[in-house]
Amino acid sequence: MGRSQETFFKKQREKNRERKKREKLEKKENRRASSTGGSEIDWDSAPENKTMTKDEMDQKAQNRQQTKD
Repeated sequence: MGRSQETFFKKQREKNRERKKREKLEKKENRRASSTGGSEIDWDSAPENKTMTKDEMDQKAQNRQQTKD
């Protein structure tokens, strides 16, 4: 009878592993679906020295114009 108990517990562990794996994948998909797609840059607090590229400076200027309107 010892062998049947071992088999039962093996099956239970495998079921638990599969359940946890499914739950983890569902959580991962939910996080991916609810994400905003990246971090937003706060252009008002960005430094205005040589660390910004020309494109970043142009985008900052456009954002300032949009907020003034």
